[in-house]
Amino acid sequence: MNFLNNPPNASPENNRGLTTAEEEAFRALLKAAEDVERRKISLGLQNQDVEMEEKEEEKEEEKEETESTDSDWDRWWAEEKERRQRRYDYNTARKYALSLHSDHHLKTVEKKEEDDGEGVKGDEERSEFQKAKEVIKRRREKISTRITSDDMEVDLVLMQRKAPPTLTELSVRVLAQNSEAIKSLKLVPDHLRTKLSDRVSGFGKVDTRFMQLLIEDSPSEVCARNCVALLEDDLIKIFSDCDKVSLKVLILDYCGRAMTDYTINEFLKRSPNGFPSLTKLSLHGSFCLTDNALALISKSAPLLQFINLSDCSLLTYRALKTLADNFGSTLKGLGIDGCQGIKRCKAFTNSLYKFQKLNYLSLAGLQSVNDAVVKTFFMFSSSNLTVLSLANCQEVTDDCIWHIGRYCKKLEALDISDSENLTDKALEFITEGCRSLNAVVLSRNRFSDEGVAAFLEVSGGSLNQLCLNKVKHVSVLVPKVTFIFKAGFPKCSKDLCYNRSVQIQPSLLPKFVRGCSIWTSRGVENLQKRT
Repeated sequence: MNFLNNPPNASPENNRGLTTAEEEAFRALLKAAEDVERRKISLGLQNQDVEMEEKEEEKEEEKEETESTDSDWDRWWAEEKERRQRRYDYNTARKYALSLHSDHHLKTVEKKEEDDGEGVKGDEERSEFQKAKEVIKRRREKISTRITSDDMEVDLVLMQRKAPPTLTELSVRVLAQNSEAIKSLKLVPDHLRTKLSDRVSGFGKVDTRFMQLLIEDSPSEVCARNCVALLEDDLIKIFSDCDKVSLKVLILDYCGRAMTDYTINEFLKRSPNGFPSLTKLSLHGSFCLTDNALALISKSAPLLQFINLSDCSLLTYRALKTLADNFGSTLKGLGIDGCQGIKRCKAFTNSLYKFQKLNYLSLAGLQSVNDAVVKTFFMFSSSNLTVLSLANCQEVTDDCIWHIGRYCKKLEALDISDSENLTDKALEFITEGCRSLNAVVLSRNRFSDEGVAAFLEVSGGSLNQLCLNKVKHVSVLVPKVTFIFKAGFPKCSKDLCYNRSVQIQPSLLPKFVRGCSIWTSRGVENLQKRT
């Protein structure tokens, strides 16, 4: 600006030599320079404004991008949460549906019982067994250990004279003692033949001659429960001579040496049709019976409905598979207790599952039986089961008993003796699930005093047979608690086997027997010896 205001040629000395035209040209030049200078300043300001506007626009765009990014993230996270919630709802509904309808959903059995002080449940949540157990615990505290003079009184009116044997019983006993003198059994009914055979078997006198007497006159039943004396040739002759068309029941227990592959093959050679009418077969104790021989017997008896193979030690899972393939839909009774050759395997489990109409099943003493082996059978094939024996199955636990209570609603007789893994929970499952029980064997178990008492309080009124022999922890409460006797065992006329290690007080004998008014005098006498 100083240069424009004071140009070098603007001094008075220089102006003196300039002409008018030069001055005008010079002034025009200065004016043009001032315009250029002014324009440069305005352009610079305009450029600064543009840059600031661009920066603001960039900031706004960045802000918008950030806001859009945040909104997109929020939207995605909301969708993700909704998707996870749907997945959780689906899984929850699926698990609930499985618990209601799927037979593969197993109930978790609690191994430790809750103490009295742990949480108070409502009456609607507790089972009858739990309620009875709580009442028993409260009453146990009130039981007095002192015996008063009134307690020592014994009602002798209950001691009735033993009923004399009938004429039939006396006759059968005499005939059995002199079986070698019997010449013929023609016209003798089947039920009397069976009684006579049982007596003769008890005396160990079943031989070939007596078997010939049993099979004459075409009987429908041949029962011999002690065939130890028979040999292979004897059994072949007996099978060949009997009337195979009319024979429906064949019991040849303990014919171990005679029941072999050779015997069955020779019999079928002579009688290819086998036993077309046979429905019941018992070969208990046939230790020479093999899988092949059993397969031949199965083919020769197509109408078989009951088979007892107890203590046939040579049989394996193949024997069970043969029976399942031939009689899976028709067999009603199966006894394989003591068959130690049947090992635990998938084929054994699958074969057991195929029996759809069993009402009698005995697996006693099988070391291959555990919860996993029998649970499938209980879930799908045990609806008709009325008699079950799991005695001496050491690997059976409360979970197995839960399945029995859940699925065996028609069960009438149960033997779970000598099972160390069972607890009071097993008694609770039986009490709540098996309401038709009339015979129970609980011997040699670890059930508590309170548990057995609660079981008897709820289910004791319907029992015909009860065995508590050698239950370790039953010692005081069961023989003392009077409300058990008050409920009584009104139907307990056949058998009541009590813990031999417990001494029943004389004061409790009248109370106990009054609940069992139809007992025989022998039962009362045996009970009195314990006091």
